[in-house]
Amino acid sequence: MRARGFTLVESLIALLVLSVGLLGAWGLQLSSLRSHNDSLQQAAALGLLRDMAERIRANHSAGARYAETVSAVPAIDCTGFAPCTAAELAAFDLAWFAERAAALFPRGDTVIGVEFVPATGPAGTDDFAISLRWRGAREWHSAALRVPAPPVAG
Repeated sequence: MRARGFTLVESLIALLVLSVGLLGAWGLQLSSLRSHNDSLQQAAALGLLRDMAERIRANHSAGARYAETVSAVPAIDCTGFAPCTAAELAAFDLAWFAERAAALFPRGDTVIGVEFVPATGPAGTDDFAISLRWRGAREWHSAALRVPAPPVAG
């Protein structure tokens, strides 16, 4: 009478097939986690860009001052009761933007930009283009937002 059951070779082949399948599932899970992290970073960047856009809209009279070079520390703190000029508030907002970008993306590879886009033609309005670029786990990512000038009552 012949013994029934699995041989050692059959068991090893089944284990090998199972291992290959588990490695594939692990790779998919890792890719999914990376994509999820990239999505969270993109959402955080867009939130920061929207916040900066609101700051520019609130202080639109500062004009092209927002497109100047970002200094690490503003000359004056505009969060307290001390009055700030529009230019000082713009410098404070830019320093805040740089600080928040560095805090969100701690690798130190962030590039921020605020570009003043002057009006062209009689119907044009001055706009701003805000951009943020950072290094993710595998590649560079970027987000940008265009801030239109507030409408003129007339």
